[in-house]
Amino acid sequence: MENGEKKEPRKGYWPLPKDLEILHDEVIEYAVRTHKASVAKHEQVPDGPISHGALFTLHRSAIINHCSIRSLCETGWTTTSPTLIRTLLDILASAYAIVSKPEDAEYMAFKFMCLHFIQSLSDPDTPAELRKSNSDQLEKSRQQIRGENLKRVDELIANYKPQPYWFRPEFISPGEIFKNAMPRLFYMYRQFSGSVHGSFIGSLLFNDSPDVAGINPEENPNRTRSAVVASSRLLLDISWARGQFEGVAYQPEYEHIVKTLILPQKDKMVPPLPD
Repeated sequence: MENGEKKEPRKGYWPLPKDLEILHDEVIEYAVRTHKASVAKHEQVPDGPISHGALFTLHRSAIINHCSIRSLCETGWTTTSPTLIRTLLDILASAYAIVSKPEDAEYMAFKFMCLHFIQSLSDPDTPAELRKSNSDQLEKSRQQIRGENLKRVDELIANYKPQPYWFRPEFISPGEIFKNAMPRLFYMYRQFSGSVHGSFIGSLLFNDSPDVAGINPEENPNRTRSAVVASSRLLLDISWARGQFEGVAYQPEYEHIVKTLILPQKDKMVPPLPD
């Protein structure tokens, strides 16, 4: 600097408090354990149930989002985490749409995995090479379907019409899933929708000092806690849903994490998130 003083380097890393670090890591361990148990159960059947592939995909995305939220918070970008938390909510809604009715799971998983292929085949602008590749992939997935579900799949392919959400008409929307099946998360889903859609309130939702929000990385200890707790609870529920459906749930461990690591956080959050 011109006056001879040294310029202080801008801080760019704010590690999580110990209790949040433990919570984050315990949930990751639970998720990875569930994932490994599921893979081990199905690895002997390479063309096993398509529901396994769908839940594998959703669970993997949830784990990555959870880890990303920690990285963002520790490097000063807590304010961007609501979009990833909303993604976790959407993942949970999709997982519920697949597993809530076991008799429909294979059909719903096929829809989740294959609607993109069906849509591309009905699009006249799809390049020929991509059309063939998608057609082959669609047929490969179709071969995994058995019984009455195969008839439903063929009707879906033949009569495909674009829908706002892949799980329609069985479920109307993610909001309706939360309202009817997981009401404790309905308010959270509505709250985080504003962040995804760029609303004024949504853009400031996870800033400790919204009136002086800047463009540089900064510490947001209150909202970092909210982000990590919300992310942890959602990944835990997604992992539990997968584990329950695939027969590899660890119920006592799930309950221990909720009771000893998540619920005690409620009184530490300012302002608190909904249960």
